[in-house]
Amino acid sequence: MSRSRCGFALVQARGGKFGDKVYLCANGKRHYVPSVDRLKHYGFKWPQDLQQVSDEVLMAFQIGGWLPEILPHENIKSDSIKSSMTMREYVAAQLKGIGLEVGAATSPFPVPIGCKVLYGDRIPHEQLVASLYPGQVEFELVRSDLITDFGDFNGIADQSLDFIIGCHVIEHVFDPIGTLINAYRALRLGGMLVLVIPDRDRTFDRRRPLTELDHLLIDHEQPDPQRDYGHYEEFYRLAFKTPSDQLRSKVEHQFRCRGDLHVHVWNYQTFMEMIAYVNKNFVRWSNIWSHQTLSDEKNDIEFYFTLTK
Repeated sequence: MSRSRCGFALVQARGGKFGDKVYLCANGKRHYVPSVDRLKHYGFKWPQDLQQVSDEVLMAFQIGGWLPEILPHENIKSDSIKSSMTMREYVAAQLKGIGLEVGAATSPFPVPIGCKVLYGDRIPHEQLVASLYPGQVEFELVRSDLITDFGDFNGIADQSLDFIIGCHVIEHVFDPIGTLINAYRALRLGGMLVLVIPDRDRTFDRRRPLTELDHLLIDHEQPDPQRDYGHYEEFYRLAFKTPSDQLRSKVEHQFRCRGDLHVHVWNYQTFMEMIAYVNKNFVRWSNIWSHQTLSDEKNDIEFYFTLTK
């Protein structure tokens, strides 16, 4: 495949696995192009610069986030943004340097392509492949650079990262306060923690009670397997509703194998309460930016926080 446009290449696979999708390949990653309109920001002409390649060539590139719009961040007011996709790009536009995204799976964050992104997950790649949802395929799954948890960040040196991303991840963590403290440790001065959090009221968690701050503090200071078990019981009783005669066996199985679940649930206000408490009592972030869930009740299910060290 020939190279063009400062080491970038605009390609489309002809083998059929990728359909008619167009990708920009750069720095060993392929970025899905959601609209040809944004190609002009990267110096490409459509369709003159499009190259046809085999499926095998395109699969040799690691999946990256979709190709982001180059947003003049300082000139855009977040209140003018109307879609979750654009809000993610707006949040990501601030990032630079080298960072880590944990739990990206088949939806890596739209980080600027000039950044170096390492991917991490607590589960080995082979297990992630085995647990793909219907319709997902292995070549669209991020291959992790390291095994680490979005909690203790094992294997990450202190003050070694410019950013950390957790998109729909912190709700899976048993000790989210510990996550905030350990992320602070791993970030360099000026580094950013990006969090995208599902809104309890817009997801399958809507029947569950909001997690209170006191509960989070106990989970941090006094971890207890019995309390963890209670998280599983609540999840399968109220979120992924399980018939009463199957509930106990389901919960015990998932608890034993440490199955994935939403451990805690928040809305924007209760998550802000946790952030404010951590900032006052554990680690001091120099800046906290946030945005509430957008207005489309069907498609907008998340709110946003960026914490700067």
